Amino acid sequence: MKKSRIVFFSRDLKIGGMEKALVLLLNSLADLDCYNITLVLEKKEGPLLSKINNNITVREYRLSSIKNVFFRKVSNYLHRLFWTLKNYNRYSFSCNYATYSVIGSRLAQIASKNNSLYIHSDYYNVFDKNEQKMLSFFSELKARKFKHLIFVSNESKDNFINVLPNFKSKCKVINNIIDYELVKKLAYEECLYEFNPDCKNFIFIGRLDNVSKNLDLLVESFNLAYQKDKNICLYIVGNGPYKAEIEKYIRTNKLQGCIELFDETLNPYVYLKECDFLILTSNYEGFPVVYLEALVLNKKIITTVLTSDDMLSVSDYSIYINKNAQNIAETILQVDKNEKVNWNIDFKQMNENKVNKIISIVGG
Repeated sequence: MKKSRIVFFSRDLKIGGMEKALVLLLNSLADLDCYNITLVLEKKEGPLLSKINNNITVREYRLSSIKNVFFRKVSNYLHRLFWTLKNYNRYSFSCNYATYSVIGSRLAQIASKNNSLYIHSDYYNVFDKNEQKMLSFFSELKARKFKHLIFVSNESKDNFINVLPNFKSKCKVINNIIDYELVKKLAYEECLYEFNPDCKNFIFIGRLDNVSKNLDLLVESFNLAYQKDKNICLYIVGNGPYKAEIEKYIRTNKLQGCIELFDETLNPYVYLKECDFLILTSNYEGFPVVYLEALVLNKKIITTVLTSDDMLSVSDYSIYINKNAQNIAETILQVDKNEKVNWNIDFKQMNENKVNKIISIVGG
């Protein structure tokens, strides 16, 4: 049987929710054995490269880093010209998986007429409800040239359509796949850190970026709560541009007994399993993979962002908090760590539905 050739574009395969979701999606499609899959990265790097199925071809399309602007533009133009001559409409399906990648969008539109753009966040809120900025962003990506626009949540899709109603027929919601069996397996590996079982333990997992994750609010809320109850702990797992600021805040406010930082890891689940609650104080989200990972381990979610798809609404498994430090501190103090939950979610069926939706778009 002749296999359909499909291609995905992204930035790199560093540790992140979007990157993990991409690897799982590609591996799921590779397991079907009916596609020849190519992944094109702007930078062929990152620890998740080792997790890619061996039958998937991974290539690099690196933009020029020449300092001279004129020569850099000429170099990038020639690079894209030669790539276009070789790959124009070569694939039966193409997808720019990293929403913000301009070159990924250009290449996906060249590679196939059956092309798609994955949209992982709620860009109406990313741009603080500034419709003009949102319009400019999707104009630069030439979103009108995509046949499909794939969102990970109902909320991000609905907010997009409210601003760009003419795109409605292109829009679909397909949430991220979750490797629930691997999450369970890794969660029971040896944990070298000793958690205090007498504490009420909270965990944040993600990129340490204050613009999106609103980490100032998170640590301030725990500072307020810690002044009233010393038996609470926050564990922050991840790396990013705001890490040094968090470390400074901990030192300045003498929160060494309250807030602990761990570097990003391929296995944050050993930490997640030992904690009582996942907490996010984000300004905006699409549908974080870490939500699903927390539900696999039967953790309740405390969050400022409620999101849903056609099979699951986070509001059914979470405590909603508004973006107010005092109110969040009160929630931290009041939630009951001894309340056991068993979500009993059929992740296998959820994954199958998501893969089938992708297949219906990919074709072949």
